[in-house]
Amino acid sequence: MENTAKLFVTDYASYNEGKQFEFGYWVELNDFNDAEEFNTYITTHFNNVVGLQDFEPMYTDFEGFPDSLYSESMSESELEKIFKYIELDYENKDDSEKVSLWNEYCSEQRNEDEIHNFDDDFFDIFFEGKPMEAAKAASFGDVNWSDDYISFDGYGNLKSLSNPIHAIDENALIEWLIENL
Repeated sequence: MENTAKLFVTDYASYNEGKQFEFGYWVELNDFNDAEEFNTYITTHFNNVVGLQDFEPMYTDFEGFPDSLYSESMSESELEKIFKYIELDYENKDDSEKVSLWNEYCSEQRNEDEIHNFDDDFFDIFFEGKPMEAAKAASFGDVNWSDDYISFDGYGNLKSLSNPIHAIDENALIEWLIENL
């Protein structure tokens, strides 16, 4: 499944005159290599095709990328973050890839919210030879023994997860991935 990043591009003058739909249009960002190429394209389009000489771009809608990356008035460096997000292909990563990236982020940030497979290896790593600690962490935690993933809450108790994605702060992860790409 391909997730196409798009921006509805218009300009402030057209928007202020109520003509944003006359001059504005959807642009698929996946058609461009970077923000510079995209900016050149829209400037050329609005100057030559539409005839606007003092073009000040305005982005009034978006699709295919997180809202944390969107603003109606983005600089080239802000647009470049969207292109890095496209390059990440984050939406097409499976849960295990996202969990692995999240754990890498947590490790680097010294964040204790890592997510683990809920299996014997987990108990061997964290509770080997300490069955009472494992029992306490499970009884004071929130454990469903049929879940596939597990993590620690802020008190060192266990919490199981049927869907690990709900435990990932995707905005923080995506920002970190973009900065480290």
